[in-house]
Amino acid sequence: MGERVGEEESFSLADTSTSGATLAGASVSTAGGTRTCRKDVTVKFHLMKAQVVAHAYPRHHTVEEVKEHIACKFQVKSKFLLLRQAGTEVPGHRRLEELCVSEYNVCDLELLLSETAREENVQLNLKLYYRNLTLPDIITVRIAGEDGKPSRDVVVEIENQVITKPFVGGYINKLNNIEYHHAFTQTGPPADRLSRAGTKFSRDTQTVCERTTITTIPRTQAVQHSGLEVTERKVPDGQCRMALPYETAQELERRQDLVGKVILIQRNFRRVLWQRLIKKSAAEWRELQKLQKEIETGAESSKSLAHNKTAVARTYPKTNEEFDALFAQIHCWKENELKLIREKYSGAPKIAEMNILLDKEIQLLNGVERQRRAIRREQQEEVVERQLVKISEPKRWVGYNNRIIEMETPQTQRARFLLLYYRRLKMALPPSAGADPQEHMALLDELSDVIVQENHPGTGELESLLQRERQLLMSHLKMEDFSVLRRRQLTLLADIIRTDPEKAREKPVTKLCRKCKKLRPTHAFTVHTRQRSADVCGQCTSLLGSTVDIAVYRSILRAVRRDERKRGSLASYAFIIQENDIKHIVENIWHGHSVISNDTDRADLMLPRWNVAQDWSPWNCICLTEQETRAHLKLQRLDHFYQPSVLKEIQSKHALARSVFGQLREIDQEFTESGDWWQVGLDEKLV
Repeated sequence: MGERVGEEESFSLADTSTSGATLAGASVSTAGGTRTCRKDVTVKFHLMKAQVVAHAYPRHHTVEEVKEHIACKFQVKSKFLLLRQAGTEVPGHRRLEELCVSEYNVCDLELLLSETAREENVQLNLKLYYRNLTLPDIITVRIAGEDGKPSRDVVVEIENQVITKPFVGGYINKLNNIEYHHAFTQTGPPADRLSRAGTKFSRDTQTVCERTTITTIPRTQAVQHSGLEVTERKVPDGQCRMALPYETAQELERRQDLVGKVILIQRNFRRVLWQRLIKKSAAEWRELQKLQKEIETGAESSKSLAHNKTAVARTYPKTNEEFDALFAQIHCWKENELKLIREKYSGAPKIAEMNILLDKEIQLLNGVERQRRAIRREQQEEVVERQLVKISEPKRWVGYNNRIIEMETPQTQRARFLLLYYRRLKMALPPSAGADPQEHMALLDELSDVIVQENHPGTGELESLLQRERQLLMSHLKMEDFSVLRRRQLTLLADIIRTDPEKAREKPVTKLCRKCKKLRPTHAFTVHTRQRSADVCGQCTSLLGSTVDIAVYRSILRAVRRDERKRGSLASYAFIIQENDIKHIVENIWHGHSVISNDTDRADLMLPRWNVAQDWSPWNCICLTEQETRAHLKLQRLDHFYQPSVLKEIQSKHALARSVFGQLREIDQEFTESGDWWQVGLDEKLV
């Protein structure tokens, strides 16, 4: 920008608008004085490193508006900029006309960055500023001198007088959401500038635009006027209408009745909304009723299925759990009968009734025991056959590219070789049944040669049994005489096949049972987390008879473990605790009933978490029914829904459970670190 030396003239030009470039106004200032007063103020922004940029703004603009404009030019936020004048920060509400003290309407301001901008590494880039600058506000024009006069520099200030069109409405396209605005007529410069002659230079002041408009209506129409008698007459364009009597504004309002129509529309609209709400609520109610019916139907079907399964299991028991359930049912029946006898009889009749009850109990127990032995004999041969087939199968695992790899080991080959002789001996018939005695003797001789090579304690006994069968064959006995002998031979041969030759010499880990006083392997002992050591074997425990149906508590434990797996709490105490512990929790701590409804149906009881945010433990559970459990798990603040008396009762039961299961943490550490508990009570299998 040129310097003002000598006679320097300053012109102010209007920026180009939509109607073309116009000379909005010019003011010439010489050394002698100013002939016209300009309305714009030139603001010089002094940056760091002696850099200066300038812009022209209207006098009424505030410092905040100037800051917004210069921030847009530098592409930074206005909150990062500071404007100072003479070392003092200028308030944003002050106008430029208050800051301008120069006779040429030039205002010098310092443009600085705030401390926040330095922390966020914001900078003022002049390259970015000049890239966004399309037309400068101040330019210097050099005019050549005439008649030998030297040339001079004229500073021309360009005024940005682009008209801001007001918003006069519009509409939005529903398909593409494009917003369209109504057009506004382009107007010229403000009227105050056109009023002063000789200061405006525009093409609009030199051009006259004329146009012809039609002021008459396209057809003849009648008008309404009081006091005129208008008669119907024929006109070329059509028939003229008769004028109606004069109608006042109040009569027109009453006839139109706009308020009544609005009320009618609103009433009908509310009725439509109410009908829609009723239909929606009715649909939701029907959906909830359908869902509730499906839930109830599913619950009833599951209960009926469980009842049928229980009835079939009690009628045709096969497993130990089903026989235990029968023993528990007999025990409950005995307790009820004893209660009735105590209430009805006394003295000698009471003793007689108890003797009769004792005879009935003995008959029932003998019948169940006979059925259990018969089922055990039927299943024993199938179990032994499956075990021998499993032992003789080759080792399989998944290798590279998901291929199944099989490997034959000496143990599997030996088991398969002995399995052939086991099946031949099992299917062999004595001579009395029509078999060849020579072939049967040859089979016994081959089996004797094979078992001699085995390193097993039972080979000597098996050899003696085979020798006894040879003697019986020579005596020509019947087939029934060989049944017991054949059963003993097959049992010993199966034991030889199941025994690993490499581990035959190893002494198994055994413990002494304090009931039967016999040495038994560690996996044959029952275990629960409340005992200090496993000292009663499973056989002695089964001889005592079960007084409760342990399957009910097993289902409760499975439900607890299933919930813990869903929540991802794999380190919970639920995976250490056993069925007997669940029985102790339900019967001895919660007394076999729900805390809320006092329901005593064991099949409907559950042990959910008391505090849902913590892992399950005996001191973080509550005894509830299935429906109560669903409602309990949805609660956030327990003290808002349970009474203080119920809370105290639950806290006391939690304290009792913590004292009973105090060693559970030690068992958990031993269970996870040592490995002894993996072999006690679990039959060397994972839960």
